[in-house]
Amino acid sequence: MKLRNKILAMTGVVLASLSWGIWQDTTVGKATDVNPQSVLDSGPAGLSVKATTYFNDPSTLGTGQKNSAKYVQGTGTNGDGVALTQDGQTNQGGAIWTDKPVFNAYKNQRASMWVYLGTTGSTPGDGVAFVLQNSSNTAFSGGGESLGVWGVDPNSTTSTTNTLASSAIPNSWALEYDTGVDQLVPDSSWKPQTTPASSFDIGDYKNNNFNAIGYNPSTDNDDVGETIKGEHIASNYPGLTSSYYAYSQGTGFLGLTKYNYYGLAHRGLLQDSFGDRFMSDAKWHHLTLNYEAPTDGGSNAIITYSFDDKNPTTGAPNPMTNETYAKEKINLANLNVTPSSPNLYWGLTGTTGATNTELSMFKFEQVPGQPMVNSSMDMTDMTTGSAIPANATISGNDKIKLNYTVNYMDGNQDWSDIKAALNLPKYVDWTGGRVTYSSGEVSPVDMTQLNGQKLDVSLKDLGVSMNKAVLTFEGTAQNAKQSPLAATSTFAGANAITTVATPAFNIKPSPFSVNVNPSQISANAGSATTVTGTVSSTDSTVNGGNTTLTAILADSKGNVATLPASAITLDKDLNGNDGYDFSITIPEVPAGTSLLQVSGTTTASSDYKASGTATITGGTIDFGTTSGNLVFKPTTLTGSGTQTVERDDSNGAWSLDVDSSLMTGSTWKVTAKTAGMYSDDVPASPLDGALIYKNGTSTTTLNNSESTLITSNDKSDGTEQSTNIASGWTKDTGILLSVNGGAVDGSYSGTIDWTLESAP
Repeated sequence: MKLRNKILAMTGVVLASLSWGIWQDTTVGKATDVNPQSVLDSGPAGLSVKATTYFNDPSTLGTGQKNSAKYVQGTGTNGDGVALTQDGQTNQGGAIWTDKPVFNAYKNQRASMWVYLGTTGSTPGDGVAFVLQNSSNTAFSGGGESLGVWGVDPNSTTSTTNTLASSAIPNSWALEYDTGVDQLVPDSSWKPQTTPASSFDIGDYKNNNFNAIGYNPSTDNDDVGETIKGEHIASNYPGLTSSYYAYSQGTGFLGLTKYNYYGLAHRGLLQDSFGDRFMSDAKWHHLTLNYEAPTDGGSNAIITYSFDDKNPTTGAPNPMTNETYAKEKINLANLNVTPSSPNLYWGLTGTTGATNTELSMFKFEQVPGQPMVNSSMDMTDMTTGSAIPANATISGNDKIKLNYTVNYMDGNQDWSDIKAALNLPKYVDWTGGRVTYSSGEVSPVDMTQLNGQKLDVSLKDLGVSMNKAVLTFEGTAQNAKQSPLAATSTFAGANAITTVATPAFNIKPSPFSVNVNPSQISANAGSATTVTGTVSSTDSTVNGGNTTLTAILADSKGNVATLPASAITLDKDLNGNDGYDFSITIPEVPAGTSLLQVSGTTTASSDYKASGTATITGGTIDFGTTSGNLVFKPTTLTGSGTQTVERDDSNGAWSLDVDSSLMTGSTWKVTAKTAGMYSDDVPASPLDGALIYKNGTSTTTLNNSESTLITSNDKSDGTEQSTNIASGWTKDTGILLSVNGGAVDGSYSGTIDWTLESAP
């Protein structure tokens, strides 16, 4: 039997009034068009940047160019995007810069983002660039092949590399994502000024080859000769003359009129080995740029950049190759920064051409100046003590331990509002979890919230003072032949996002198993219940006599208890299915949803270990919400006889809820007691009258010696129900106030002791 009590305060004022008081987790999809909104909505999750002052999005850029860049607002947790250029719009130029120079060149930095480049036309153009610069937050050079950052070829007879360098964004380093391949080599019939310059991608033009410099990650060689074949990623300093190759071509009569055209020096080249379109395919691609600051106070930094390093559907990492990953040195002297003046603007530029266009969009996960964070995982087979790498094979019933580690590494603000959207490996029965912070604090994880493999966990803010959280989960591999796939989890905060994936692995069945049946059990919280199951084995040497069972129970608050051996009974004789039955008594079922794990070992073989799980739902009952004070209508005393005073429901009917999830067959009732009402001015002076409970024609006076039944219920069915005990009261029924002829004017108050009782 279960008792719940609620104390009610009561107050009243005769003549003026009498009152009665109471106190008490993105679907990632494939974009199919170039509409910015639908492309954004189909993409991976990103940060919400529109409402912040982090970026500057001027209507006009420094050269007077109308800025085509615009925010595209996302919905829910999908985040915002920035569209630099629009498909079908020629000669566009767009740029978005940090409002302030937040990129500290003498601290490590990271930029993590998604890019989408797509066109409905036959040829895309022209591309985008990631830029570090020490100029302004409206910087822009020119359109077409310049991509808004490189120098502008004036297409004249008098230009030099100085002309181009001086027209570029000064004090800058750029990483271009070039979709409009510009490899025009003019001949003598070509007329300057009549066709836009389009030669940057001839690069170092020798022997009819368009030469560039690539990177080999296996040898860490950043001086590998390459040939520019098509769409590509490459870097250099736009404001330096050494970034351009000048070529001369004769035209006019006998070719006597000379004019210059230019190739761009491409470093850190990334491209498809066949020259195919690997960026402008109307799909989301992930970019990561890791910047390593000088370690000796000098001016030599290193930046590594990777393209397509995450699967856009699963978020799992993709392997890095010399087609997707490069490393380049950055001489900070070329950016005009020093340890005493270290800050740069960073941003994105993009252009469309005179005929070729594209939609270019970005979504952000981590940006320089805001939190730089990372995540990692390790998974261990605790039965064998071995790590579980990709494609490893473990045995069914093996105990598994999984750690997710998230770190705050640097930044100008804490990593805030962190939500872990976990995707735990499949075919493992996960029974326990906790979060351990670098401060030493440990918080349990409510494993009853696990929905399939999905589990959402809110984390505390991480920063300088508390920079790490480790999420630990324990479980048991299911005893069946299975091959769990890689599972990606996301840690998304208000100002940074990071993802990590567990590896794919294999499970081979064990000849020894423990099964709990049924695996879903319901009982009232606080009551006893019995759990049953079977031990079975394909090894005939295993029997009920040489097998030992243990059981642990984890409740919804993360509390874990080991049940005593006396609570577990294992039959020594075979059942009809060649197994050994067991029963486990749980003396007091916890409220809410709990997880029971039953583990078995046998002396027949030290290699045989198994476990089974069951979910136990403990039905509960308690008082819920109330509407507040119960007020009686103002009453003028007659001085004789008995007066019945109605409740004042002018502000809504009074209510008191009972919340129940008791099992089918359970009953409950509510009773009330009171010591009466007393004068607020003279506390020892009682009101000449009493509270009464009227139900139909029956009237009961509430007193303090025995409880008055107010309501009862026998409709419990295991689901959550909320019952207002006053729902059937009218103005003439329910709790009313009876005042006798000897009552004295004044204000009165008192208490009611409500009792909620359930059975069985």
